[in-house]
Amino acid sequence: MRSGTRQSGFTLIELLVVIAIIAVLIALLLPAVQAAREAARRSQCTNNLKQLGLALHNYESSNGSFPPAGESTNYKTSPPSTQFVDGGWSTLARILPYMEGGATFNTLNFSVDYNEQTGMNYTGASTVVSVYLCPSSARSGTGRDSWSTAANSPEEAAGGNKGYGYSDYGATCYTDINPTGQSTAYSAATPFRLKTSRANGLLKEGQTRIAEVIDGTSNTMAIGEDAGRDESFLSPYTEGYYDGTNSRPILGQGPGGGQSAYRRYWRWAEPDGAYGVSGQPNNKARPMKESTPWPATLGTAGNNAGANDELFSFHSGGVNALFGDGSVRFIKDSISVITLRSLVTLSGGEVVSADSF
Repeated sequence: MRSGTRQSGFTLIELLVVIAIIAVLIALLLPAVQAAREAARRSQCTNNLKQLGLALHNYESSNGSFPPAGESTNYKTSPPSTQFVDGGWSTLARILPYMEGGATFNTLNFSVDYNEQTGMNYTGASTVVSVYLCPSSARSGTGRDSWSTAANSPEEAAGGNKGYGYSDYGATCYTDINPTGQSTAYSAATPFRLKTSRANGLLKEGQTRIAEVIDGTSNTMAIGEDAGRDESFLSPYTEGYYDGTNSRPILGQGPGGGQSAYRRYWRWAEPDGAYGVSGQPNNKARPMKESTPWPATLGTAGNNAGANDELFSFHSGGVNALFGDGSVRFIKDSISVITLRSLVTLSGGEVVSADSF
C-alpha cells in the first residue's frame, strides 16, 4: 500500500494574513512615493525659474535693463494708447532668445500682436515651452489652451481652438497690499487691498534698470508662480483687470468689461501675463470657479491673475518665486502680507529678514 504524500501550501488564513500585510505596506509606502514625486516636481519648478532668472540677466546684459512686464491699452486717453513700452508682448516672449528659445523667437513678428487675425504668429505663440510649465500644475495635458473664438474676442480667429502655449509663471509687476496689513476699502474677501498703496515691482511698465532696484535684487521678487491662471480653473468673472478710478490699467481690460475685452493671461505670449500681488499665496479668499461677479464696488471689471488674484501653485504649503538676483525661494502660505508687500516692491526701503518667509 502506497503512503500518501502531503502537499505543502498556504491555508486560507495564511493567505489573508499575507494580503493584509502587503496592503499595510502599500498604505505606508504610497504617501512616501507621492511625496518623493512632488519633491521632484517642485525641484523641477525651481530649476525652471532659475532658467528664467538667467534669461532675465542675459537680457539685462544685452539691453541695459530688464524687460517690461508687458503691454496694455490706456483707456484714459483719447484715442486709447499703449500703456507699456515696446508693443504687445510679454516678458516671457522677450526673453526667449536668452534661454535657448531662439528658434521660437525667430518665428514671431513683434510688430503685431501674438494673436493677430492673419495667424502669422500662431506657429511661434502656440509652441509649448517646457520651462514655462510647472510639472505640479493640474493643467491640460497638451500644454496649450483650448479657448474657443465663437463667443469671445474676434482677434483670436486665426488661433481658434488650436490653442496657444500655457505659462504657470508671471512677472509680479506690482502690489496693492495695504502697508498696514488691513484695508476696509475692498470687500472682506480681499481684506488687504488698497488701490492708493499700489507700488511697482521689479518687472513693471517700461524698462527697469538695476540701479532702480533700491531694495536690492536679492530682496525683490521678479517672477512668481501663478499656475491657477489656467483657463480650466476660471469662471467668466476672472478674466482681466481694469482699474477705472485711481490708477492706470494694469491689464488690457476695457472699462466696459464684457467678453470682447477679455485677455488670455494664462498664455506665455500674452502681454497681460504680468500680475499684481494682493494677498498671501494660495489663499482661499476667492475660490476657483467663482460663481458670482466681481463686486462693482471694487472699481474693477475682473480679476487679474490666478485663481485668487495672487501667487498660486499646486505645491503644498507655498509657491516658488524668482528674485532679481536669480535665486529661487519658497514663499510660505503663512507669510505676513506686510513681508510679502516688501518682497514685491523694488524701492520701498523695507528691511526683510530671511527667516520671515
